[in-house]
Amino acid sequence: IMKRTVVPWIFCVLTILVWIAPSHAADPKIGYFDLQAVLDRSQWGQEVKKEFNAKKTQLEAEVQAKVKEFQESKQSYEKQLQMMDEKSKKQKAQELRQMQVEGEKLLMESNAELNKLSQQLSKPLIDKVMDIVQTIGKNEKYDYIFEVQKAGLVYATEKTDLTQTIIKELDKVKR
Repeated sequence: IMKRTVVPWIFCVLTILVWIAPSHAADPKIGYFDLQAVLDRSQWGQEVKKEFNAKKTQLEAEVQAKVKEFQESKQSYEKQLQMMDEKSKKQKAQELRQMQVEGEKLLMESNAELNKLSQQLSKPLIDKVMDIVQTIGKNEKYDYIFEVQKAGLVYATEKTDLTQTIIKELDKVKR
């Protein structure tokens, strides 16, 4: 008889505990940030962008100078074409092809240099942002912190937005 009353009693208590437990469990603390906004609005991010744009402008000027030189040579060739003998035509056409190849090579090298520079400038910055996010997560006991673009975040309240906090922390750091 004792066994029959104890077993249902234990079952009833366990059922109540399982049912009540989730309602007493703490809600997870979740935050998010916008990496692009951090890069755009932080001092370090703006310095990186300025340095990158300066190099980009310089390389674009070099490419444009090559393009202009090629166009002028081509126009000169076309004007003198009727007065040239076959040997001169072939030689000038070969020179123009060589100029075009050099221009294309310069453009490819410039793009590669810009990609490399972008990586060199942004990697330490992004690494520091991630360190800051980790620190905020640990110190403020966040369960999850998402990056807006990578997480595909569609909606979140502004009170969980850590972007400005991360920018302030990043601005305290000296490069």
